[in-house]
Amino acid sequence: MCGVGQSWLTRLKKIAGPDGHWLALAGVALLWLTPTKGYVPLILWVAGLYGLWNWRKLTAAWNNVAGWCFALGIVWAVASVAWSFYPMGSGRDLVKSLPMVAATMALPAIFDRPTRIWNALLVSAGVVSLKLALDLWRLWAALGWPALLTEARFYHPYLYNHPNVSSMMAGLAALVFGVRLLVGGQHRKWRALLVLGLLVDLLYLEVLASRGPQLVFALVVLSLPLALLPSKRVRAVAALLAVAIGVGLWCAAGSINPRFEDRTMKHYNDRDTIWGHSWLLITERPVLGYGFGKKAFEKAVYENPELRGPRVRFHYPHAHSYWLMVPFQGGFVALALWGAGWLALGGRLAYRMCRWTAQAPPAWRARVQVRLLPVLLGAGVMFILVYGIGDYPDNAIRHAQFYLAGLIMALTRPAAPEADA
Repeated sequence: MCGVGQSWLTRLKKIAGPDGHWLALAGVALLWLTPTKGYVPLILWVAGLYGLWNWRKLTAAWNNVAGWCFALGIVWAVASVAWSFYPMGSGRDLVKSLPMVAATMALPAIFDRPTRIWNALLVSAGVVSLKLALDLWRLWAALGWPALLTEARFYHPYLYNHPNVSSMMAGLAALVFGVRLLVGGQHRKWRALLVLGLLVDLLYLEVLASRGPQLVFALVVLSLPLALLPSKRVRAVAALLAVAIGVGLWCAAGSINPRFEDRTMKHYNDRDTIWGHSWLLITERPVLGYGFGKKAFEKAVYENPELRGPRVRFHYPHAHSYWLMVPFQGGFVALALWGAGWLALGGRLAYRMCRWTAQAPPAWRARVQVRLLPVLLGAGVMFILVYGIGDYPDNAIRHAQFYLAGLIMALTRPAAPEADA
């Protein structure tokens, strides 16, 4: 019996790969395949427990200014239940968020070297792009080609809970495939798959016609050369070209997406009304806010006669802006903690990237290569945070936001190898 048990254990280890890496990638694939299914919290909790088992790696990764700010931000969110406008709702939203927090903390212990981080990103982008391709097929079969570009955005049911969410996921996946193509050295079949995935993502961005994701995606892509190129003179030329291309794209925006010229651009589908009302409420509780979560927001804005917002055509379950929702939930204390956390995370990534560039061979290509992974992770986070100025990263985007943050902490962990593409 012992021999049989050892045999099965050996087989399981082979399937899981070294240190369970392939098993972890299978979990990642399941998460992005069905991010709202009931088994997802179980996978996240298992990842969190694995991280606790490897607590030394977690301590090395999170024991820094960014980690402290995020930890204090979480503590403040938990404390907000005490003064929440809807304590029970805030409590429920916190409980729902715990698995994601646990898994995010564990990522530096699971994907503990650059090759594994690349694998995690490629699996994630591959699964998301496959879902997008199937959704494009569904839309084409239902609408046909002439109506696909004009009606796809309004065709239910949505792949995720909103076209903006799926468009943002398409943009994130496109960034992964595009930057990975710059790594080079792949077999022709792998390059073909990367190009195919990139084309699917770009087509999806165009078909769904979500203006916010399209606009921010263009800004991020135009900014990539400024972070990737090591020479100041070349960066200056790239900056001028980026500005020129950006101006050209803005002038042609109506041709790229007719929704940039429709009447909703004036008042952003009444988002300006909910932004203004959210800011007014924030100024009335500037220190503590109204409590964590969307349930507290809806209770205050839609159900309380003293705080109720003006009537708009759409029901907004949040402030429709990340940078308004954070202070709404926890006041300017929360805004300071999370804002400082994201700045510290970006600063940490930029500092490590500069160190790795200085240690790389003097060849221009080698210096670019060492920047690719940190620039990709930073660009992904910036894509979400800049988008968050005019919208609240919800559903799968929220998962992606903290997924990328955890991978940045994994990459910049002091013990991490410094040049492994």
